[in-house]
Amino acid sequence: MTRIGNIFSVIGVLLFGCSSELPPPEIEAENTTQQSALGPEERPNFLLIVTDDMGYTDMGAFGGTDIPTPNLDSLAMGGTRLTNFHANVSCAPTRSMLLSGTGNHEAGMGSQWALPEFVGRTYYEGRLTDRVASLPERMHAEGYHTYMAGKWHLAGTDFAVLPSDRGFERSFALIPGGWDHFALPAGSQKPDVGPAPDVPYVEDGVFLEGLPDDFYSTTTYVDKLIEYIDSNESSDQPFFAYFAPTAPHWPLQVLPAWRDRFAGDYDAGYEALCLARQQGADEAGVLPAGADLGICPEIAAPWDELTAEEQAINSRTMELYAAMVAHLDTELGRVLDYLGSSGQLENTYIIYHNDNGPEGGEIFDRRSALSRFDNSLENLGRRNSWANLGQGWADAHSAPFRDQKSSPYEGGIRVPAFITSPETSEPGRISDSMVTVMDVMPTIMELAGITEASYPRASEVLPIRGASFASLLENPAAQIHASDEAIPLDHAGLSFMLQSDWKIVRPMGDTVWQLYNRADDPNELKDLSQDRPDILIELVTKFESHASELGMVPRQL
Repeated sequence: MTRIGNIFSVIGVLLFGCSSELPPPEIEAENTTQQSALGPEERPNFLLIVTDDMGYTDMGAFGGTDIPTPNLDSLAMGGTRLTNFHANVSCAPTRSMLLSGTGNHEAGMGSQWALPEFVGRTYYEGRLTDRVASLPERMHAEGYHTYMAGKWHLAGTDFAVLPSDRGFERSFALIPGGWDHFALPAGSQKPDVGPAPDVPYVEDGVFLEGLPDDFYSTTTYVDKLIEYIDSNESSDQPFFAYFAPTAPHWPLQVLPAWRDRFAGDYDAGYEALCLARQQGADEAGVLPAGADLGICPEIAAPWDELTAEEQAINSRTMELYAAMVAHLDTELGRVLDYLGSSGQLENTYIIYHNDNGPEGGEIFDRRSALSRFDNSLENLGRRNSWANLGQGWADAHSAPFRDQKSSPYEGGIRVPAFITSPETSEPGRISDSMVTVMDVMPTIMELAGITEASYPRASEVLPIRGASFASLLENPAAQIHASDEAIPLDHAGLSFMLQSDWKIVRPMGDTVWQLYNRADDPNELKDLSQDRPDILIELVTKFESHASELGMVPRQL
């Protein structure tokens, strides 16, 4: 375990070539028409952490006891856990909402898939567009150093929009949505993940020509983030750092020393893990009242119906997944150690959330079929293997919520999150107030003393849709969104809308809306569309008004 426990006792518990360069924040800050309301000596740092496809109960602070996550747990328990935090159904739309403070359509990510019905349409550009001002752009304009290390996934199919184009002063980023976690041997087949250059990593606007042999994604991201922050440690300007590791997103590839850390731990199967995780989450206080904790499995075949070989493969994938999460937590500890030893942690807000629910599906899919992969049981987890987590474990990780990644039900969009303040006086707080990923930007801006109108292009960009949840630090029961405020969202024709405890869902390719009350039915088992047509009509009317304004395209299957 790292120094984080001691720290909290002190503080209160893909085109080649260069993209346009950003001016130094000190210079740009002098030209800003409206400076931050806080003086330089008062302005806090921000570390924003976004993990990729983690489960709701993976970390101890949210009920898991099978994977050691001491650093994430210390942060979460030292701050306010957000148990009603909502993302979008998949990686890119969530990240576009996070960095724009508005909906994924407005930000240009109406679909992360370049399907024929979306090509050439406004709001479906597949990249972060200039209709919005990004969070790093706003922070940099106010004199913040801005750094990123991790997954971008907002570049477009032509790889034309890079982190350095959208406000990051320093950045090391994976451009597509997924890739090998190790460096590919020379001449290797690229993974089947859609359009991508041979080396899909970019640093400061320049695509890399190769990766070192000892490259491993999580470790490199941490090395780069510490390097960037350390380069300006003596600066009187604060920093905004975005850490977006790709682990534990597929493929399940693990450093050799970590491959067998969890050997045998999951031989009891995914139903046993599902029940244990739910019990732990209930005891941790991070589940809504009335949730049925006995629903397992949801989609996968029962464990005792699997063959011995299928059980062995499933156990192995979960062991590897656990190793990736535990390693990620250890690497995060290096960032926290650095910030603590350099005296910067005591002035840093930390916000964490996952990007969507855990990914289910088959363990071996089309991406696993390349000839360079050896997916024998003995080889799984090595750099020349490619496997996914598997449906049964995804069911266990999202329970008691329904479904998983790519779904609009709570298991797909309700994700673990927390905010930790250097001034937290009552650690261990839990807030069940509904918040969304769009709310992160205005929260950081409020804590930094930055107004929406202060941005130089404020009149040229769309307004922020999100609302600050900074008040939850002092009052976890504060209501962030009004009871009649509708939050309509859609990704690639899969539509849903939240309004207080009410929620409507329209599956992709369907014309019929479903209605759920999340307070009375957290598992979303009872469709109330026939029982409450008045509520259904009200919500659908609000959604269709928003959809018409943006020209949302229903997708035909």
